[in-house]
Amino acid sequence: MPLYLLIPAAQIFFIIHAARTGRPYYWMMILLFVPMVGILAYIVFELLPGASHSPTGHKAVRNAQRLVNPEGDYRKLTMQLEVTPTVANKRALADECVRLGKLDEAETLYHDGMTGIHAADPAMMLGIARVRFAQGDPAGCLSALDALKAANPDFQSADAHMLYARSLEGQSRDQEALSEYEALSHYFGGEEPRVRRAMLLKKIGDAQAARDAFAEIKRSVERAPSFYRRNQQEWYRQAKQNLKADTQA
Repeated sequence: MPLYLLIPAAQIFFIIHAARTGRPYYWMMILLFVPMVGILAYIVFELLPGASHSPTGHKAVRNAQRLVNPEGDYRKLTMQLEVTPTVANKRALADECVRLGKLDEAETLYHDGMTGIHAADPAMMLGIARVRFAQGDPAGCLSALDALKAANPDFQSADAHMLYARSLEGQSRDQEALSEYEALSHYFGGEEPRVRRAMLLKKIGDAQAARDAFAEIKRSVERAPSFYRRNQQEWYRQAKQNLKADTQA
């Protein structure tokens, strides 16, 4: 059967299968609107035993749900907050607002949650820093992170450290940002700080150091276990692309 007929036939088959076996409704939407990816995802995460229970599988299913219904979690968390207006629920909804780009609403929720014993809550203060960064305000982000550190001197967060480094870069404080990316690379769970450091080296004109850094990232990922290579695909791709661009230049 030609491919242009095989895909619709498989699409119909799996939609019927999903409906008859009581699979969640979102699978039918995925299969309908993104057939090739949807068919593969359905086979892997619904028909292969145990696949959807792995961390990678769970993440893939969540991403598929968000593709079909991007504001589903937002609506659920909004209703949850209306029923139980706790600080934890405000933070959960605020975090989702940041993901969706609803930055003004996120900022309001974070501030509303910072009352009483939660006045200096580090998660809420970090949320405000994220909002500032997403708004394109690196100076405001740095100010929010400094306030977080002053109020919670023992608080440690790789994500906060990354925001700090990126905000320094956003203010063209390049040498400080390079130092922070270097420090992050020793404990951050992935290649992001190394890639960002290499890209900054390239931006400021240190081409050889940037090439060396990209090459080391490429070697490091290729030598790593398969699960790490899967998780670092985006940063590995960026390192390879930069190396290729330098070769062709």
